[in-house]
Amino acid sequence: MMHMMRWTRPDIHNSVRDCSMHMHQSTEEHYQATIKIMDYVVATPERELFLAPKGDWNGKDFDFEFKISGKSDSDYAKCKDTSKSITGCVTYLNGAPVMYRSSRQKTV
Repeated sequence: MMHMMRWTRPDIHNSVRDCSMHMHQSTEEHYQATIKIMDYVVATPERELFLAPKGDWNGKDFDFEFKISGKSDSDYAKCKDTSKSITGCVTYLNGAPVMYRSSRQKTV
């Protein structure tokens, strides 16, 4: 799941990260959460990453338009286990995410 999350499905990043934190002491609850993530992935194949330039290629010249945009967000002490906030950002190229980052703050 980590490979799929990293390269093709950034929409499951937070869920996979949360399940991964409990890998060494997992319970039935964590197993069921993992199954729900996989059910979601199977049910939503259209959400995979797709990058296509806008414009035409006439065989000689490239007439592409590239648009770069970004978004960021954070929560306030949402993690129930540590009370730490999580911050994330996404960079888009022509509407497709090409870079994302999500991290938990180091101190409360």
